Amino acid sequence: MAQRQQAGLTTLRVGLLQNAPEFGAVDANLAGIRELHEGLSGPVDLALTPELSAHGYGFTPHRDADLLSVDDPRLEALVSAGVGVGFARRNPSGLPWNSYLLGDPLTGTRHLQDKLHPVSYAPWNEHLSFQAGDGLRTADFGAATVATAICNDMWHPIVPWLAAQGGAEVLFVPVASMAGEDEARIRRTWEVILEHAAVLLQCYVVFVNRCGTEGGSRFWGGSRVLGPDGRALAELGDEPGSAVAELDLAALRRLRAEVPMRAEARTDLLPAPAGTTPAPKSSESEPLHV
Repeated sequence: MAQRQQAGLTTLRVGLLQNAPEFGAVDANLAGIRELHEGLSGPVDLALTPELSAHGYGFTPHRDADLLSVDDPRLEALVSAGVGVGFARRNPSGLPWNSYLLGDPLTGTRHLQDKLHPVSYAPWNEHLSFQAGDGLRTADFGAATVATAICNDMWHPIVPWLAAQGGAEVLFVPVASMAGEDEARIRRTWEVILEHAAVLLQCYVVFVNRCGTEGGSRFWGGSRVLGPDGRALAELGDEPGSAVAELDLAALRRLRAEVPMRAEARTDLLPAPAGTTPAPKSSESEPLHV
């Protein structure tokens, strides 16, 4: 990344590809993603699709025949063109992973992230269909350092915080969010989550939700890109579509240098791992851990 920054690359153009996948129709879903990508207004460095954009969401386990590996040529064709794809990844030893794969067309870099928090309650019950991921990763893409937090991972504030502490300047947030019985509450909750991450972690946030109806449930779309001030740079409605936003990484880095909020983080207040000796307390009062 350093060499490319020295060459003057301080922006990242991202595309939103908001699709309405059908559960299990992998080939048709991938074809729809290609069509959206081809319809983008101008070139982009990366184009992002929603969670499980290749497979559809569903509320039952995926058929074994539909599971994909990271080297599947159907995925490779999109990823090598700079499209991020959400898919059900084959696991030789058990339940598949809910995965997201990105590729940098210029360097060939691949960034694979598995969902860390499959939803463990009805009606989702993802823990019955997916294996939880084992780590959060960052990667260098174009001029930026990025991390991916898949849907429910953003509802656990430690995940985006760890991503920012790991150097992430852009958070990719692919989701499959249903409207449910109280759509206004769901939308407002996501607004708070995304704006909180953008402003307090000083990040760009790229939120990509799916749309359409599946299993009797409607997904509300609303994909958007937020700047570090919490304002939307691009936004979509509730139908399939695409949009483009340009992220000014030079401005973000100036903000982080002028207001170094991440550097103030008291990581020493984190609980000591099990089996280790906690650091001595500086006072008699019991500290609060989060």
